[in-house]
Amino acid sequence: MSKKINILVACGSGVATSTIAAAEIKDVCAEYGIKNYTISKCSMTEMPSQSDNFDIVFTTNNYRGKISKPLISVTGFITGINTKELKKRVGQKLLSLQE
Repeated sequence: MSKKINILVACGSGVATSTIAAAEIKDVCAEYGIKNYTISKCSMTEMPSQSDNFDIVFTTNNYRGKISKPLISVTGFITGINTKELKKRVGQKLLSLQE
């Protein structure tokens, strides 16, 4: 049984672009055969305090601070730029967290 991955997706408001990014991350999970995960969303201001409760954090805008968990910017899912490479990076990272 693979380990459950708790995913946090943060955007400016915690609503609009994080919903788009979360849908893309679900697609990546399906593509990579990752079934045991949860996705939560929050705003960028909430993210630093919430990140400790998750295994990985994805953001739709740049975050310059430091958090204790892996952080990947998924702006490409919103802009449509380099999505193929981004999906591969996200998929590989999620697979490594499952082990």
